[in-house]
Amino acid sequence: MMYTYKSIVDIMGKLNNITINLGVRGIYNMGKIDPRVIKTRKKLRQAFLDLLKTRSLSEMNIKDLTNQAGVTRGTFYLHYRDKDTFIETIMEEIIEDFYESVVEYVPYQGDEEKQIPRIVLDRVFAYIGNSPEFFVTLLNENDAEDYRVLFSERLYDYVLAHVNYGNSIPVRKMPKELVNNFVVYSLLGISNAWVSEGQIYANHYIAAMVSKMYRSELFIEVGLSDFFVSETI
Repeated sequence: MMYTYKSIVDIMGKLNNITINLGVRGIYNMGKIDPRVIKTRKKLRQAFLDLLKTRSLSEMNIKDLTNQAGVTRGTFYLHYRDKDTFIETIMEEIIEDFYESVVEYVPYQGDEEKQIPRIVLDRVFAYIGNSPEFFVTLLNENDAEDYRVLFSERLYDYVLAHVNYGNSIPVRKMPKELVNNFVVYSLLGISNAWVSEGQIYANHYIAAMVSKMYRSELFIEVGLSDFFVSETI
């Protein structure tokens, strides 16, 4: 029997649909994620963080991950297509989780309808203290460049949202790269030093010190003097 290019594509599409449907039935139940899936992904995420203590992103492999997590390679491939997909997913998840953990919304000048974001530094250093290797990797590794950009872009979005109801002109006139680089690399650089020195300062102390650093003339001028806050001052 002769197969045309179109017929081969159609057959492959049907096979892919069968595979996807079988996987979906096993993973999802009435729109809810199977608790076993959540448990497995948590194991793999923790294995990833543990391996960052001794591996770079490029050195990490699936065997290391599955051994560390205590799952089989087959289980890994049920959740992720390959190592690159896994790393991309986990790095993006952690960045998202970081911002969800450290950002809080407060009324702008008492107006409950105008909520502006700010970053609570105590939560920042608590989060970094729990996952120090991730942030060291984020700052230092060449392979993490795309994720530094993502981290930076997310932070700049919060900066713009913070000044949205106030005088937004100064921060918008300032080159985005300057604002981003100053904020991101100063925060990550201080965090990197804090981690490297064994986190000898308590979360609340380092948060209070950094909060004072960010109350510079520049931050006042562009309306960001209360963007970074500490719960202790």
